[in-house]
Parts: sequence; structure tokens; C-alpha cells
Amino acid sequence: MMNSNRPKEMPVLTDLLADVLWQRDGRVSLEHFRLSRMPGMFALEGIVLSRAEESPQQIHYTVACSLDWVTRAVQVTSVEGRHIRRLQLERDQAGVWRMDGEALLEFEGISDVDLQITPATNTLPIRRLQLGVGESRGTDALWIRFPDLTLERLPQRYACAADNRFTYESRGGAFRADLDVDDEGVVVRYGDIWSRV
Repeated sequence: MMNSNRPKEMPVLTDLLADVLWQRDGRVSLEHFRLSRMPGMFALEGIVLSRAEESPQQIHYTVACSLDWVTRAVQVTSVEGRHIRRLQLERDQAGVWRMDGEALLEFEGISDVDLQITPATNTLPIRRLQLGVGESRGTDALWIRFPDLTLERLPQRYACAADNRFTYESRGGAFRADLDVDDEGVVVRYGDIWSRV
């Protein structure tokens, strides 16, 4: 006779490509990140736990992208004290981003989203651009800033310095970081800001 009190086994994700924990250096912040492949798409999902100015903060995000690593949809929920902020974006086949059904024409043609609070979204251009060693390329991202979830166009440049090592720059070199990644293009170390635990 089966024991009805026995806990059920969790379903196994056969297409789980990465399951990592990041820690932000010099700051109270941890993130559990998962990258998985699903029929016709990749999914990036993370939960960030950190300390904001006056209270704990929890951020949950999901990013869906096509098999060529172009972002198709983004969902973000940020909880800080009594404040809950939500953001939902979609990008159509023509490259037009929409929020609440309204076209965001200032971001038309952008392929990548960049979430300020995580190194996860660096995987998108790293995989999409497929740079060889010694190659570099500029690209723009739709940058989501925290805690207010504001949107900006952010010029970026990626250079492949060696196998699994990239140099990232934004705003014409005003910000620069070396990125070490694994074979899936997922960050192992992001400058002196994030590292895997």
C-alpha cells in the first residue's frame, strides 16, 4: 500500500541548460537563475533577493526568446515593502516592442533586453552575436532600470577576448567589465560585481 503522505517528486526539466546561484560582491544580494530550452524558444528565469535602501527586495523575472536568441517577451515583478511593481513587454516579428498593447516606437528594432539587476541577460547578445575570438560588435538593448522599472535605449559593445571570455562596454565605454561565461554563454564572473557561488 502506498504511503499517501510521501512527498511527490518534482518534475524533471530535461532541457534545463543552466541552474546557477549568483552573489553580488560587496552587497547583500543573491540570485537563483535558470536557463531552459522549450519547444521553439529559450526561457531565462530568475529570482533576486537583495536589500534595498530601507527594506528587503524580491525580484522575479522571466525572459522568453526565440531560438536565434532574440527577445520576444519579458515579465518582471518587484516587491519591496508595501510596493509591488510589475512590467510586461512583448516584441513582435517586425521588431516593435509593446507595453500594455501600446507600441514603444523609440525601441523599434532592438533585439535584446537588459535587466539592470542581473547578469542573466548578457547571455542573449553573447549567444545571438556568436562572436569569434578577436571579433567585436555594437548593439543596442532595451535597458530596464530598477527599482522604478524605467526603460532606456542602451548602446553596448561586446568583444570576444578568448574562448568563454568577453569584454562588455556600454555608453561608449563609460562602463566596462570582463565577463567569464560557461559553454552555454551564462556568466560565471561579471567583473568585480557578480560571481557564481
